[in-house]
Amino acid sequence: MLEHEHMVRMRREHPDWIWNRSDNHVILGVPGSHEAFKTPVEPGNTFSPGVGSYGVSTWVYTANQLHTPEERPLDQMDWSFLNGRIPVLISHWKADSVEVTSRLFTDGDAELTDIKDYLAVQLHNPTSDPIEMTFYLVIRSFGAAGAAIRSLAWEDNSLRVNGGAPVLYASQPPDQFGALAYTDSQSDISAYLKLGKLPSAASVSDEATWASGALAYDVALQPGESHQFDFVCHVHANHPKLKWLKPPQKNTSVDQQQRNFVEHWQQNQKIQLDLPDKRFENAFFAQINFLNMFTVYNQPRISPISYPLWWLRDGSYAIIALDKGGYHDFAERAVRGAAHRDAFGGFGAEGDGPSESIWMLSEHYLLTRSQDYLRDVYPDIERKADLLIRMIQTDVAITGTTEIRTPQMMLAPDSDLMCLPADDGMIMGRMDGHFPIMWINAFAYLGLKRAAFCAAELGLDGSRFEDAAKQLRKTMKRRAPELFNKNDRDTNSAFWPTNWASRDDENIQRGFEQFWNEVRCPQGVYTREPLWTYFEAGQAHNYLLLGQPERTWTTIEHFLTEQIAPGLYTYSEGDGDENSSLQWQRTRGWDQIRYVTPHGWTAAEVFLLLRDCLAREEDNKLIIGSGIPETWLTKSFSVRNLPTYFGNLSFHYEPDNNKLEVELERRPSGGIQVEFPAVFDAEAIGVNG
Repeated sequence: MLEHEHMVRMRREHPDWIWNRSDNHVILGVPGSHEAFKTPVEPGNTFSPGVGSYGVSTWVYTANQLHTPEERPLDQMDWSFLNGRIPVLISHWKADSVEVTSRLFTDGDAELTDIKDYLAVQLHNPTSDPIEMTFYLVIRSFGAAGAAIRSLAWEDNSLRVNGGAPVLYASQPPDQFGALAYTDSQSDISAYLKLGKLPSAASVSDEATWASGALAYDVALQPGESHQFDFVCHVHANHPKLKWLKPPQKNTSVDQQQRNFVEHWQQNQKIQLDLPDKRFENAFFAQINFLNMFTVYNQPRISPISYPLWWLRDGSYAIIALDKGGYHDFAERAVRGAAHRDAFGGFGAEGDGPSESIWMLSEHYLLTRSQDYLRDVYPDIERKADLLIRMIQTDVAITGTTEIRTPQMMLAPDSDLMCLPADDGMIMGRMDGHFPIMWINAFAYLGLKRAAFCAAELGLDGSRFEDAAKQLRKTMKRRAPELFNKNDRDTNSAFWPTNWASRDDENIQRGFEQFWNEVRCPQGVYTREPLWTYFEAGQAHNYLLLGQPERTWTTIEHFLTEQIAPGLYTYSEGDGDENSSLQWQRTRGWDQIRYVTPHGWTAAEVFLLLRDCLAREEDNKLIIGSGIPETWLTKSFSVRNLPTYFGNLSFHYEPDNNKLEVELERRPSGGIQVEFPAVFDAEAIGVNG
């Protein structure tokens, strides 16, 4: 029986317990770490130190009442990253008059899986009267992603869960620790703490596996006074096989650990934004942070617990976002590691796989201009491009094999089907369980164009790829009146990222207009995409490249104001547990699954959209400001160290003299074009580099 089934039964039998929220969460992680060592976190910084560990909650008892983030409405809590850009989760909520602020981050050695979660909880009295309270650090088997607890013991200022090495350390010894076994009590620690009481046992064993306990700190705060408590959770340190893990230093200062963490993170994330809209900045960094934290070894993850596998389509967007976010070393390791594969992912070998693989391989070259790298991967690019030509011409189905599939696709008869026989010069490729013809062929065009480009960069003959791309585009334009806008994927792949369509093509213009008026904004009312949020972001990107930034910003505004985790700019996919790997079901957490969140494809699409609003490349040209709104032009703003095809870009705008200063490592052969939404004096552009 899976743990979620146990939770259904226990929730039904004990509705009076304070249960985990299971309505919202984010996931922290050391970049490159194993999925099991990621840290799911629910609002209020209620978390589980590692998947399938235990739940940790911060509760306050004051004025004869217990206050918990699990029971608090979401709009009564604030959640953010440190300075909007560093993945230290900061939570604010109030326990009666007491202000509760916690900081939570995860750090450590991914290679040795020596990971620790650091938690600082500050209690503040903002009133003019003294306040007495008890602060509880609560440990239970359920939480953000808990598991069975058979024993709990507090000894030597550390907590042991299920035996083995200690897993939680307190910098300040608690005034009390109390635990209870469900087998003996048929109860949970929450029933005691609601009364301001604590069980007397310092250790328990529980055959029922629902043991719980709490550290208790009695606190008296004078007016304006604050007190901070520090804790370290050593992720999975009690596992019997992980014997090399060393305990943290005694009395670890979370503040000092945070300073070290921030310094290290800033060394790796060099992009700097100073923009009039701080939501834009925070959303930009939130996306790249989650994508970075989700990585496992040298692979991307869409969502590391829901989808613990390398999914090519979603992953190609994620890798390109990380590459454009400055994580070139990771991107190179990732694309080199996957270069030998032509099509793979949760749904098996799909028809857009070879194209998306060429896209990410060539994108890394464009961002780094490493000829050595390109020479190494070009044979893989060439093989994939030749496969695309075969798919365009085939009169039989083409299959591919991959062991990377979701559980439900393992025995699916179509999991190896890449395409059916071609139809009138177009690939009949499988994607997302059907045959979205324009999407498949749009990416094929991109793949062939990039293969021809890479060949030319190496002085090789890529004419067959260029010829095939031209013929495919000609066929797509001829068939556009028949096919375009018959599938929602068409409007999020025509310009971005494939650029097969022409802005002056009436069929394309008509399709985008129809989509906006009938799907995205029917009768003038903007309608969010309810399931596939990455498509909504991709469509906005296409409207930007179509020259309709006002529609792009209509969508951006919704992404900036409507989030799954408010303040952290996360988004969702699907309804329920999409394409389940059944990993959440094996934990005591996220048991009322509403969707997959945070979602990496959406994060990548949102990041790449926001990035291209600031600067983008087109036909050997650098274009600045395609998506900068007119309201920004009354204030100064700057962008620094933004990776582009021409090296890192920095620019600064001053409204007083309407001047834009640009620094770029290499001057584009097509020049620099400014697309600010107002009359701009081109002579005011200063270019260095």
